[in-house]
Parts: sequence; structure tokens; C-alpha cells
Amino acid sequence: MKPVGISVIIPIFNEEGNIQKLYNEINEVLPDKDSYEIVFVDDGSKDESFNLLKRIASKDKKVKIVKLMSNYGQSNAISAGITNCAGNIIVTMDSDMQHDPKDILPLIKKINEGYHVVCGWRKNRNSSDSLIRKTIPSKLANILVRIITGSKLNDSTGGMRAFTRRVVENIHLYGEMHRYLPLLALWKGFRVTEVPINIRKRANGKTNYNYTRIFRGFLDLLTIKFFMKYSTRPFHIFGFLGIVSFLSGFLINFFFAYEKIFFGRHLYQDLPSIILGVVLILLGIMFLGFGFIADMISYDAISSQKRETYLIDEIV
Repeated sequence: MKPVGISVIIPIFNEEGNIQKLYNEINEVLPDKDSYEIVFVDDGSKDESFNLLKRIASKDKKVKIVKLMSNYGQSNAISAGITNCAGNIIVTMDSDMQHDPKDILPLIKKINEGYHVVCGWRKNRNSSDSLIRKTIPSKLANILVRIITGSKLNDSTGGMRAFTRRVVENIHLYGEMHRYLPLLALWKGFRVTEVPINIRKRANGKTNYNYTRIFRGFLDLLTIKFFMKYSTRPFHIFGFLGIVSFLSGFLINFFFAYEKIFFGRHLYQDLPSIILGVVLILLGIMFLGFGFIADMISYDAISSQKRETYLIDEIV
């Protein structure tokens, strides 16, 4: 692929009423015809979205279409776009016209100032978003993100953001994790910031947002927290669980052994507790073993991929 300056990646799912207008607005905002490309990812649309995209692409070489076999979800669509784009700066945005293409330039400006990831902060929502269905869950999600991860970003889960190619070369997205790219980038040591963006009223169609997505996103948030803390040293968590379990079982049985030896206590009525102590000791040993094995697997994976656990900013 011939390198370009900017790749704008837009997942599409049944957006035939918005595609043409969105395409026109992006072209108005990015006037340098040789510096960018627009990558539309058709995520299994059932309407005329793909045919409309083909007509646009036939007239504009800057437009690329990636058509997925089925509806795999926004994160997979974004990943497909990233894999098939050529830009050194990558911008992602939604296709429902709520993201304003005019906000692309402030995002890119921050990238050019030296940041690796720039999030679009939905500071003032002027759209007709349902207060209960979208606005409140989104705000709660960002509060939860800040509590769990310690991030100071006001809005790290929005779909409009810009990032450098180096970021996505070092972070693999799956599930609903695309929304947590800024958090993973922070964990890796990349410079992350945010700029306020305009949220507009949805022009056509209906939202694909639902509560199952919120639930999946929460589970992915827990995965992110676990990944950020233990991905390179899984023994830390297995070892902790193993030691706690082993010591608990040991103390239980030590207590009953002490009572038996020094006070002649009859242990028949305490047999369930003694069995519990033995089980906890065995579980502790198992957890410690799992930890050692997981650490070896992690080490082998990093070594075989020649993947470092650090990133170099610059060498002078």
C-alpha cells in the first residue's frame, strides 16, 4: 500500500442514508487530495450501503471499501480498517453523522504536537441521544473507567479519536476493547490527551446501541484492568491466590492440631473444617503451580514473537 498521511476509518452497518453526506463533509474538511484516504468498513450491512459505497469508490481513488462477510461488531470492523489502511495517522469515527468531520483537524493537530492518541471528548451532547439509553450509561461508564483504571481522561470510551500507526502496531484489539484503546495506550507509555468534540443529532436511521453492548464493555473493562496489571507476570495473581489459600488451610489445620496435641480435643465434630483446610492447602499448591506455568507460557510467547515489554521513545 502506498503510504498516506491520514486514514479515516468508518465502520458501516446499515447507514445508506448517511454515507453520501458524510463522504462529502470529510472531503470538505480535508482539502489536500493526496494526503488522506477514507476507509469504509461494511460490517455486514443488509441495506444498500455497500452498493452506494462502490459507486463512490468508482469515482474517487481515495476511497477504499473493506466488506466483511457478516456483522462482526464495531471493534472487528475497526481492526479490519486498520489492517487495510495506509495512513501514518489513523482517525476513527462513527457513520451516523453524530461525529462532526470538522473535529478531525483538532485531533490531528494534537497528534502533530507529539501525542500518540487523541480522544474526542463528548463534553456537551447537543444530540437527541436518549438520556436513559445512551447519555447516562456513557457517563457512568467513563466514571467507572476512571475508578477502576485510575485514568484521568474525561471520555476514553468514545468512537472518535486519532492515533499514530505505532500505537496500533503495539496493541491488539478484540471483543469490545476498541473503546479502551486510550487506556491500553496509557499503560504502554504512549502520550494520550483529549479535545472537546461536537456531537450532532443523528441524521438518518436508528441507533445500534443496546444494553448487551454495555455489559460486554464492562467485562472487557475488567479484562483491561487484569491485562494492564498481570499480562506479563501472571504469577503475581496466581501466586497471591495460592499463598492466601495455602496459608488459610495451614492455619485451620494448625489450630486443630494444636488443640489435639495440647488439650486432647476430639476432632470428630471438626472433620468438615479439617477437610476444608486440606482442600485449601491443595488449592494453594495448585494455584502456585498454575502461576509458574502461566509465567513460562507468557515468557515463551514474548520471546517467540520477539516482542519487548517496553517501548523506546527516542535514542539520541
